[in-house]
Amino acid sequence: GRTDEEIEEELLDILDGCELYCFEPETALVFENAIERLFYADSFRIGNATLPQCRVRAKLKRLDGMILRDAESKLHANKDRSVKNSTAYTMAVLFNESESDLIIDPYLNTICSSA
Repeated sequence: GRTDEEIEEELLDILDGCELYCFEPETALVFENAIERLFYADSFRIGNATLPQCRVRAKLKRLDGMILRDAESKLHANKDRSVKNSTAYTMAVLFNESESDLIIDPYLNTICSSA
């Protein structure tokens, strides 16, 4: 029941939260393309799970510049694996980056254990 304008506004809010202006223009464009595809996908498959659009969008709303910096470093660090579809690979890295590294981040774990 939402209008196209409301949906577009939601996407623009997500992109604003990603702080794409902090990145090189080419990198920002790669991230924008991947985020847009994730946003408009009916679902996204990770491993054996197929997540519906509402869950994908909820994860996208958590993205910020720091998460994208981490994703960028992971994308650049991949020197061993050949990537056939760079957009799909970027989508998977972004999607996974939104939460998983927060759990295993040594710095964050140190802060949490001292609190």
